[in-house]
Amino acid sequence: MTRVRKDVFKLTKQEDWPEELVAYERGVGLMRAADPDTGPPTEPTGWQFMAAIHGRATDDGQVDTSNPMWSSCQHGSWFFLPWHRMYLAAFERIVQDYLGDEEWSLPYWYSIDPDRPRRGILPAAFRDTSRPGNNLHTTQRARRVNRGRPIHGQVPFEALTEGLGDALAAGRYATADGIAAFGGGQRARPSFFGPEQGLLEGTPHGAVHVLVGGDRGGWMSSFFTAALDPIFWLHHCNLDRLWQVWLDLGHRSPRRKRAWMDTSFTFPAPGGSTVTWTVAEVLDTRALGYEYDDVDPPSGVAAALDRPAPKEAPEVETPEREVARLRKQATPPTEETELETPPKVIGVAADVDLSAATTVEIPLSEATPAGTRTYLRVEGLTGTAAVPAYTVYLDVPEGEAPADHPELRVGALSSFGLAEASVPSESNDGDGLTVILDVTAVRSLLEADGRWDDGAVRVSFVPVPPADDEAGDDEAGDGDDLEGTSPPDAHARRLALVTAPTG
Repeated sequence: MTRVRKDVFKLTKQEDWPEELVAYERGVGLMRAADPDTGPPTEPTGWQFMAAIHGRATDDGQVDTSNPMWSSCQHGSWFFLPWHRMYLAAFERIVQDYLGDEEWSLPYWYSIDPDRPRRGILPAAFRDTSRPGNNLHTTQRARRVNRGRPIHGQVPFEALTEGLGDALAAGRYATADGIAAFGGGQRARPSFFGPEQGLLEGTPHGAVHVLVGGDRGGWMSSFFTAALDPIFWLHHCNLDRLWQVWLDLGHRSPRRKRAWMDTSFTFPAPGGSTVTWTVAEVLDTRALGYEYDDVDPPSGVAAALDRPAPKEAPEVETPEREVARLRKQATPPTEETELETPPKVIGVAADVDLSAATTVEIPLSEATPAGTRTYLRVEGLTGTAAVPAYTVYLDVPEGEAPADHPELRVGALSSFGLAEASVPSESNDGDGLTVILDVTAVRSLLEADGRWDDGAVRVSFVPVPPADDEAGDDEAGDGDDLEGTSPPDAHARRLALVTAPTG
């Protein structure tokens, strides 16, 4: 029988505690009861051990690999989505075993829904402090999130929904060519943190992590603690669903790539055993025993790609300008082949300080070749602290605010994983994050206005403020055990403008 993973907001439309969340809360409690009172986790199906598989830090802040299963999550590469699919499936089986219910399924939290912005709040069961010992609640989140306020806070909602649109409009799952792709850069071997994020990994994945965790040390803000928060699993369940949404838009996973298809990962299983899957074995969710109740794309993306609109009427209309932008930017579904002509760097700026809003001029070394797409590579983003995300614009007129020129927005980059990716370890070289944005649509607009190929391109980075509490709006005992805010110190090794043939 194929189980159905359901939208948590549809489940909670009539009641805060539907039976799926009642069971989940009990399952989390049983997993926590299996943890030792002190010391590192020892029970593979316990809550802390399962969280340590995603990431765990040593006392001095390094990556803890003292158990071979710990700190094995895959980020920054094409393994990101299949690894997390396996991780969710293993976790779901463990919860089912504790509950004695093989039909229980994880719900998903569609926290950044372009058509239904009111769903961008933490579900009530995860905020409920009236229920004694509620295992779904934790103070290790941004305070405003636990109070039922929109998770995006001061972040413009459009900055997040447009990032999701960018990801779903991407034509390629992965490439070896250093250009933007849905699922991440190709990599021969697994790594705790690879060199190139996919678009979905940036937004909504990373953005939701740092917005829920806040900037004061909440669990969701760090690789090492994210899976300790029960909402982590519902967030990643939605990312897994969005992979299916992308496929149903007519795109393809790289099934011809043996380095991807044959790679396997191992996880704990009930009864003291383990389960191992190859990527090839998890490409069809039904092979893992589940499917999703809704895989309709957001209305703006559906319109841009000439696909059927969502079955339900949206709460808000997608602006025509956003649909037009996606239509220009969207690349058609394509086979996963490398480009015959390699990408060409046409401009570089080095050593970029991103601790505050900044505009950087990238000198162009040559004209942009006709019939190509253009990408902005933000390479070697390192630091110990940063704002949750940055919105990126091209060639905003001098003296004018970037926010007044949404047509010049080329994307967003999330800071989730910044500190972890900046520390060298056995599984990470410490070179930081690399994020790639497709800027072709904005380049075309600038060309039409005669503002491209004039010697230089200006790139503006606008910090997105943390979705935490307004000054003076405090609540005793709710999050006051979190660490204080560290001043941003993010910095990119270089910015590169790159062109590559279409197709």
